[in-house]
Amino acid sequence: MLTALTVLGIVLAVAHVLVNGFHDAPNALALPVRFRALTPQVGLVFTALVNAAGVWAAAYLLADWIITGVPVPHDVVGSATIVCALVTTIGWNLLTWWWGMPSSSTTALSGGLLGALMGAHAVDLVDGNPLTAEALYQVVVPLVLAPLSAYAVAWVLVVPLLHLLRHSEPDTTTFRSRLVLAGGAAAVSFGHGIHHGRRAAWILATLLLCAGVADPLAGSTPWLFLLIAAGLATGTLFGAWRIAYTLSSRMITIDPFRGAVAQGVAGALLFLGGTLIPVPMSTSQTTAAAILGAGRQQRFHTVNVRVVQRVLLVWVLTVPACAAISGTLLLALSPLL
Repeated sequence: MLTALTVLGIVLAVAHVLVNGFHDAPNALALPVRFRALTPQVGLVFTALVNAAGVWAAAYLLADWIITGVPVPHDVVGSATIVCALVTTIGWNLLTWWWGMPSSSTTALSGGLLGALMGAHAVDLVDGNPLTAEALYQVVVPLVLAPLSAYAVAWVLVVPLLHLLRHSEPDTTTFRSRLVLAGGAAAVSFGHGIHHGRRAAWILATLLLCAGVADPLAGSTPWLFLLIAAGLATGTLFGAWRIAYTLSSRMITIDPFRGAVAQGVAGALLFLGGTLIPVPMSTSQTTAAAILGAGRQQRFHTVNVRVVQRVLLVWVLTVPACAAISGTLLLALSPLL
């Protein structure tokens, strides 16, 4: 059973990386493509390469680059927990893509892991309560703190930056905004590669630990990083344009200047959150919140309230829904463990 779960888990981990790249590509490209800073084809190739670069940079330039927090046991129950969480996360990502909602893969995975562990705890397969302070930190930061920070910083920066550009010609401002949008796309993609490369490495390493491999990350393991980088880049090339349309047009009406502010804030936060201050962050929620913050700083009504309410509802439901589904899958699998 352990061997079957390990093989299935590795296959699902690769599928998760592919779907993750596909689902999150609009975070970097929605605004640059909307305002013609990048063409769709060039943008997809560009962000795919930068995503891969983020994975390699995290692997070889950052110390202690894997962030953990959810207490997954290193045995057959741990393998089953990861399998159930991955099935749930992949399904949730595909469902929210179909809805065109910029949901968080980070919180979906955390919710799935916690739900599966709570299911295992309910049938005495694990000792101790999985709802530790560190595990909750993995949920609260990407779900609440990072979006609030992105919204506030983007909202505050619009007025002083607008004041600096008050004597610029409209065409000059638009040109400069497009340069920032292209640079912001690189920063968002690089941060995405760092954050999700870490997470994918933790998943694969934990699966191997559960299978009895003593130290799967000891020594040089370029195959692991190559697998993750190739998966993220390949998934990105298929770009989920349904979500891009929501971010760039349906959610709020925004101009190139405010789009550049939002892209710059999101890129800066994701880069800092992956390097200097390593904390778990959701690319989707950080980017969407920055767009809302910058776009809200206008004299006229620009927000599509219904769409924003749906986006927020999806964010709120992600953790409990994924926890419930993953926990149910673990309980169904528990007689075999």
